[in-house]
Amino acid sequence: LSHAPGELKGKLIHPDDRLLIVTEPLPEDVIPEVRSFCESGHPVLLVLQNDKMSPTLSALAATGPTPVSEAKVDEFALLTDMKFDHPLLAPFNEPRFSDFTKIHFWKHRVIDDGRLPGSHALGRFDDGSPALIDLPLQRGHLLTLTTGWHPTDSQLALSSKFVPLLYSIMKLGRN
Repeated sequence: LSHAPGELKGKLIHPDDRLLIVTEPLPEDVIPEVRSFCESGHPVLLVLQNDKMSPTLSALAATGPTPVSEAKVDEFALLTDMKFDHPLLAPFNEPRFSDFTKIHFWKHRVIDDGRLPGSHALGRFDDGSPALIDLPLQRGHLLTLTTGWHPTDSQLALSSKFVPLLYSIMKLGRN
């Protein structure tokens, strides 16, 4: 997003929107609008592209500072501990769909999910750090993905899981 101060206010969200994906730090003046969108029953997917996303995460979660740092990854990281009983991951709860270990992650960010009271880690990396976090906000969900899907971060966008995962996120907004 490139914008002048106040330029996005009132223009960020359309009434028919089902999902908002945030991939860059948000200006302070649009945080209330995004949070209200989420609280009204819509999912917001916050993609932590780098540590500069920390203020946006902290402001949207309204839980105080949540530091974000770059993980130390040797060759690649893998997803583990997927919570298939959560509505977001329930479509993958069959043996033929539940293997996420073929997706390699070269970069991801580390956050302490304990700083997000009421949140649930829906999946973790093999180093134990959260990969996908669900923080319910009233009727909505603030979903935080601690990696990106760009080729420099991961193979997620190339995975057969990517589109169904996005669809499952959008479905959370219809419930």
